[in-house]
Amino acid sequence: MSGERTTVELIEDAFAEPGPEYGARLAAIRAEACGDGVALVVDLHGALVELRFERWALDVAPGELAGTIRRLAAEAGVAALRQGRELLGELLPVGVDGPRIGARPVEEEGFVAGPVIRPRPEAEEDFTPVTWATP
Repeated sequence: MSGERTTVELIEDAFAEPGPEYGARLAAIRAEACGDGVALVVDLHGALVELRFERWALDVAPGELAGTIRRLAAEAGVAALRQGRELLGELLPVGVDGPRIGARPVEEEGFVAGPVIRPRPEAEEDFTPVTWATP
């Protein structure tokens, strides 16, 4: 293992840290984004905490409004993660830049982004189809 820790591990460490109440500080993180008649606030996890509309924004097509909400939530989510990164940066060892926030790299040294696809295990038994219907 390279000694790298995931963001989830860092957050768990922060909540377990007895020091300057990292858990409460993480839970208080909020980020706001607004545009096109929509304003929203998300927490550190990107969950919507508040959603406001100007009256005229409700007149646009539902798909367009949903797209605006998704775009703004993503923007606010990135801002919230950056705030969390700054806070968790205090827990990182010296010389470590912290967790990467933003688009995942396509490929880095020995690391390929994306899910790990494992081959299916071979079946130990022969599963021949059986018909229960009588002639």
